[in-house]
Amino acid sequence: MATKINILNASERFSHVLDLLENKAQDSLVEIKKHIELPNIDVVISPCSEEYKTESGILGCVSTPYVIDVLLDTDRKDLSNIINNELTSVIAHELHHVIRTSFGVQEKSLLQVLVSEGLACHFETKFSDDATSKFFADIKKYEWRNLYSKMQANLESTDFNYPVYFGGKDMAKFPNRAGYWVGFNLISEYIDKYGGCAVTLVGTAAEEFVVT
Repeated sequence: MATKINILNASERFSHVLDLLENKAQDSLVEIKKHIELPNIDVVISPCSEEYKTESGILGCVSTPYVIDVLLDTDRKDLSNIINNELTSVIAHELHHVIRTSFGVQEKSLLQVLVSEGLACHFETKFSDDATSKFFADIKKYEWRNLYSKMQANLESTDFNYPVYFGGKDMAKFPNRAGYWVGFNLISEYIDKYGGCAVTLVGTAAEEFVVT
């Protein structure tokens, strides 16, 4: 048994897109498996509640070492488009986190999380450059090195506020998705200098990506 898809539809919130969702989710695993070995984990796809609704209409997270959660906004009129265009990249992103952790790589300090998120975002580009471009659409106007410089004092901290650095909780400190943007560019800089990709570098320690 490798990665298994579980779609929760007791509420019937997915009924109007269920065939599409089932097919796209399974196709996603087939595509991802072409690039990396899939872990033994359940991917649970469920309708999201009001508090978890996002601008993109989809949210993914690694809930436990055994479960990835993917939440979809079933009130969206463009739900079919979200499934078609973004589901694969979201599943790929979260699976990359799981695989990276299986190598024993830590995701505790700010630097470690920046690198892990950057690698996962790079892995997404194998499946949808467009989805990644949309994800970074608003943050791209910020110079990533300036944001990274503001983070320097806390890179070794394991007590940083994730929503502030990655989720735009305090826009006076960092814009939304700042951590993802910094991490993505750290990885890009490393790959430009030394080569590799999100697959070959999946088990590389975060400290290796600090290019001097």
